Amino acid sequence: MKLLIAVLAVTAAFSAPHTAKAETQAELEARLMVEKPFEAPAGHIFDEEAYLRGELAINQFTNVVVVNKAARGPMAQTARLYINRQLVLTTKVSTGREDVEYISTFKGIFRKVFNQKGTTESHWRHTLRGFYGVTRVMDENYKSGESKVQMPYAIFFNDVHGLALHQVPPDLIGGEAAGIAALGSRASSGCVRVNQDQIIQIHNAVLAADQGQVPVIDSRTGQQTVDQYGRPQYKNGWKTIVIVEEY
Repeated sequence: MKLLIAVLAVTAAFSAPHTAKAETQAELEARLMVEKPFEAPAGHIFDEEAYLRGELAINQFTNVVVVNKAARGPMAQTARLYINRQLVLTTKVSTGREDVEYISTFKGIFRKVFNQKGTTESHWRHTLRGFYGVTRVMDENYKSGESKVQMPYAIFFNDVHGLALHQVPPDLIGGEAAGIAALGSRASSGCVRVNQDQIIQIHNAVLAADQGQVPVIDSRTGQQTVDQYGRPQYKNGWKTIVIVEEY
C-alpha cells in the first residue's frame, strides 16, 4: 500500500501542470538564503568583560551558552558554558553548513511515505545568530519529528527553525564517528552538535537552573525589552540563554 501511495504521489507531482519554469539551483539559494530581521549581525555580540562584571541584561540568567559559528579562527566552532559568571566549559561543536541542501520532489515524497530519515524539503543549513532563550529541554531519547534523526539531550533555542544544541546523532548518516570527527567544523543542518560528555554537562546545568522569571531579550541586541511605559519585560522560562555569534 505504501508503495502504491508513493507511486501515485510522485506521478501526481510530476504530471501536474507547471505554470512557471523550475527553479534553478541559484534561484533556490537566493530564495532560501535570506537572513531574518531578528537575526543579529556578524561579529562579537557577546561582551564577555561586561558579563563578568555583571553589567548586562543577560546576567539575570543562571546559564549563558555562547556559540561561535565562524568557519575559521581561534574560537571558531566552539561553545562555552558560563554558570553565574563562571566559565565552566569550552568545547568543540559543529554548526550549520551554511549552504542549501537540495531535496528533490521524489526524494521528499519517498522519505515521507516510507518514514525515512532526513529532511523532506530543500532548506538552508543555517544557524541563526543572536540571543535566544532556551524554549524546550528534551531527554536522551529525543528524536526529530521531521527528519527522524536522533537528537539526544536536545536543548531548543529556536522552535520556529527547529534549532537546538544536542549530542552528535548516534544514527548519523555516515556514522556517529564521522560526526564526532567533524566537531570543530561546520557540519550540521543548522543545529549545534556537541560531543556526548559535554552536552550532558550543559543539559544538566540547564535542568539544575530550572525555570522562573527571566527577562525578555531582544534577539538582535541582547538588550532587555521594555513596554510602552519603559518598564522592563519579563516572562516565565528556562534560566538559560544561548548566544550565537560569528567572528
